[in-house]
Amino acid sequence: MRYSKVFDPEALGAAAGPETGRVAGRRDDQVYLFDEDTVLAVNIALVTRRPLLVLGPPGSGKSTLAPNVARLMRHRYYAEIVTARTEASDLLWREEAFRQLNDAHRGELGPPGHELYHRPGPLWKALDPAKDDTVGQELRDRPAVVLIDEIDKADPDLPNALLDPLDNLRFEGPDRTPVTVRPEIGPPLVVVTSNEERELSAAFRRRCIPLRLRVPRREHLLEVARLHLGPDFDPELSRQAADLFLAQVPAQGRPAGASTAEYLDTLRACREMELTADSEVWREVARFAMVKDTAEPTAYA
Repeated sequence: MRYSKVFDPEALGAAAGPETGRVAGRRDDQVYLFDEDTVLAVNIALVTRRPLLVLGPPGSGKSTLAPNVARLMRHRYYAEIVTARTEASDLLWREEAFRQLNDAHRGELGPPGHELYHRPGPLWKALDPAKDDTVGQELRDRPAVVLIDEIDKADPDLPNALLDPLDNLRFEGPDRTPVTVRPEIGPPLVVVTSNEERELSAAFRRRCIPLRLRVPRREHLLEVARLHLGPDFDPELSRQAADLFLAQVPAQGRPAGASTAEYLDTLRACREMELTADSEVWREVARFAMVKDTAEPTAYA
C-alpha cells in the first residue's frame, strides 16, 4: 500500500525483520507489530487531526498502540486510564483541594484559579509542554501522543464532554485563560480505546477515525510471538498454539475469542516450564492460560 506517510514504522525503526528481535530489557509495551490497516488509520488520524478510536476486546493490543507510536515518532506521551469515577475535567486539570483548604485555614489563600491549586492533566500537557516539568529537553519541543484508555468504562456523558476540547484542541483553564495548542509544536495525536462494553454516542464516533482490531491471522500471531520471544521463539509450538487460538474463536462465542496477550502467556509459560510442541503437557498449559472459557477441558484436543 503506497502513499505519503507521516507515520512509517519501518522508516522510523519499528521492530520488523529478523535483525530486530527482542532486545534485552525491552518491555512488552515497546514491542508492537503494525499491520497495514493500523498504519493507515494512524496516518489518517494524524493528517486530519482527529482522535483515533481503537476498538477491540481486552488483550488485543489497543493500549500499547499509542506508546509505540510515540516511541517511534519521538513524541511526548501521556496516558489517562479511565474508570467509572473519571470526569472530563480530569483530562484537563485536577483541583488541589487539600492544598487550597490548608492555605485557607492559614489565611494564605491565593486568588481563584491560582496555579498552586490545580494540576495540569494529560491534554493540557500535550497542548503546552511548559506545564510538564518532567519532560526532558530533548522532547520539550516535540508534539505529543495522548492515550485515553477504556473510555467505555466512564459515565456516558464523559465522551460528549470531551467533544469540544478534542475537536478544537482548546479549552478554558481554571483561571478562565484559553488553553490551546502551541503552533510551533503542533497538535497531539489522541488515541482513545474502547472494549465496546458501552455504546459511545454517534456524535463522538463521528469525530473519530475508527480502527477495529480484528481476529489476528495465523501469520500475524507467529510474527508477534517471534518479536516478543526473540531467541526463545519456538516455531512449531507457536504454530500449534496459533492454530488452537484460532480454532476456539467460534467455540467461545465471542468476537475475538482469546486475546493475543493470552496466546503470549501460553508461549511464555511453556518456555519457562521447558515444554515443546512434542509434549502434550503444553495443551494443559493452554487450557489454563488461553482456553479459559471452554466448558469442556478436552474440547480443544
